[in-house]
Amino acid sequence: MSIVRLQILVLLDELKKVTAVAEEIGVKQPTVSFHMKKLEEEWGVPLFEIKTGKVILTDPGRMLLRYAVEIDRLYKEAQTRFQSYRDHGKHGFVIGCTDAASSLLFGLDWRQQSAEQNPIRIQLLTGRHSELLEQLQAGAIDLLVSGSFANPDALPQLQIEPLAQERLLLFMAASHPLATQAALPPYKLAGHRFVELADASLQDALRGWELQEKVTLPYEWSTDRMDLALSAVENAGMLAILPAFAAGRTGDRLLHPPLPGQAVSLKLAAAWRSDYWNPAFVQRIMAQLARGGAKAVETSGAAEQA
Repeated sequence: MSIVRLQILVLLDELKKVTAVAEEIGVKQPTVSFHMKKLEEEWGVPLFEIKTGKVILTDPGRMLLRYAVEIDRLYKEAQTRFQSYRDHGKHGFVIGCTDAASSLLFGLDWRQQSAEQNPIRIQLLTGRHSELLEQLQAGAIDLLVSGSFANPDALPQLQIEPLAQERLLLFMAASHPLATQAALPPYKLAGHRFVELADASLQDALRGWELQEKVTLPYEWSTDRMDLALSAVENAGMLAILPAFAAGRTGDRLLHPPLPGQAVSLKLAAAWRSDYWNPAFVQRIMAQLARGGAKAVETSGAAEQA
């Protein structure tokens, strides 16, 4: 089996022209035609047909395409990983996490400790849970740190372990009308503007709080970055419900009383593929993350009391 021929199959499905594929991979047209012929001989069925000057995949061709796309993706991923190893002398380990998770678990101390203890090059990517989960399942990232694993039974190919949890607080400017109210009933929040942190696990926790307290919060703006949510609170007079560790970012500029009513926490977990090639190393990373999470929660608890 030739990787190049499978790549040509993928490109023919996309570009429809032999000349376009030849130009894309930097070879002459007869070379592409040769590989097309050899690919059909290898699989013993017609894979291509020409219609109105375009190359169309036959039914067997489309059947093979599904495997060719995945093989091409894995090959390119391997190329990227090995290039990183050649460039840096360390194999790469990619951690994907939501912004809320990165804020809690990946402080400067963790990065320094990780660099000292691990003979690898760690790459940290932030994004939305759903997008990162797709990358984890495809093998593009090695570990996902998030909170939205509401139905782990639906992900049997993944190992999922809890990491930390953090209480949610109400953030407001000192000049906000609610800042002077000592006892704040939940229903009074409904009349004020909110900025939403677009983190699925946090949103799930708040939906349960809204049902319990019979309140619907009016979100005027949404962002997946905690620093932008805090900026909206400080500069636009909005309210936000964020994990307690965010208080460490605000100093004395913002108030952060407990969320009124039922106490709610953001729960974080980590997931990795069950077939990951080095499970012992994943457990080492998990141990570091657990220590980092415990330290961050302890620090944010002190900030909350202050």
